[in-house]
Amino acid sequence: MTPMFRYFLGFQVAADRAGWLARHLPHVPGDLFAGLKPQLYHLTLCTIAETDTPQPFVRQHVARAFAAGLPAASAIPFGRIVSKGMGAELATIGRIDGIRHLYARIVALLEAEAILPLHRKSGLRPHITLGYGACDFAPVPLPWTWIPRDLVLVESHVGHRRHRVLQSWPLEPPLQGTFDFMADELPAPLRYAA
Repeated sequence: MTPMFRYFLGFQVAADRAGWLARHLPHVPGDLFAGLKPQLYHLTLCTIAETDTPQPFVRQHVARAFAAGLPAASAIPFGRIVSKGMGAELATIGRIDGIRHLYARIVALLEAEAILPLHRKSGLRPHITLGYGACDFAPVPLPWTWIPRDLVLVESHVGHRRHRVLQSWPLEPPLQGTFDFMADELPAPLRYAA
């Protein structure tokens, strides 16, 4: 039996950026492809539950995991809109080490509260789904470095394309990196070995 409710953590695209992304999605002829409403654009970090009935206490459980705070945000380098089998998505390009590190730290906080994310076989593959259904188009270059401001817990009504944000937690801005020539200016505890 297919679950009716999916609970996931991720980043929701702000309304102005979502509209901008929607305007760059190529027109796909026919009626087999359906673009998502821009207010549903998000990047899923991990699914934490799939159930047949609503889970009224999932929000409180996740909030306990994040009570001590969340790690700083990370820049996510997007680069092109692509058709992927039965859908279209905004895909990342280049190095995604920062978002992988953020993901690992969030999963560690969840696991400390016995919340075990449902892992995908493909692992973490950051992307933003823009639509579902048969489509075939050449990749559309769209460079965008996104720094999410909030981590959201979403209740998704599977098959109905309805998302309900249950709670949002602010993320600190990314930590400022240092260059080798700055090492002498930092206090001893902040220096690191190259």
